[in-house]
Amino acid sequence: MIEFLQQNIYTIIVLAVLIIIVALIIRSLVNKKGGGCTGDCSSCGGSCSSAGGSKYMVKTTLAIDGMMCSMCESHLQDAIRANFDVKKVKASHQKGTIIIISKHRLDEEKLKNVIRETGYTLQNIQFELAM
Repeated sequence: MIEFLQQNIYTIIVLAVLIIIVALIIRSLVNKKGGGCTGDCSSCGGSCSSAGGSKYMVKTTLAIDGMMCSMCESHLQDAIRANFDVKKVKASHQKGTIIIISKHRLDEEKLKNVIRETGYTLQNIQFELAM
């Protein structure tokens, strides 16, 4: 056994280094995707609310029916800012979407109510992690 190890020590070292590199690459890819975190602090064990904060933000995409002009965009952006703690809101009447960037996942029911109160129709909500 010792003779085998002595004869193949370089091969063993190279294989060990390759295994470590592959493991680090896989870990890096999992971390970039948030490791399954959905932006809801309860889904990731509350790590986003730690003292250092999180590098991850939540991107919420709303599909909206009824926006016709830039005034419609402003009306919806103002309503969202007034009801949620957000970092950025960008509405597009041409695309029929609102993109919201926030520290935490927004309450889906509250979003539905806020949009309904503005007179527009919320067709879809998508949540994803953003950096």
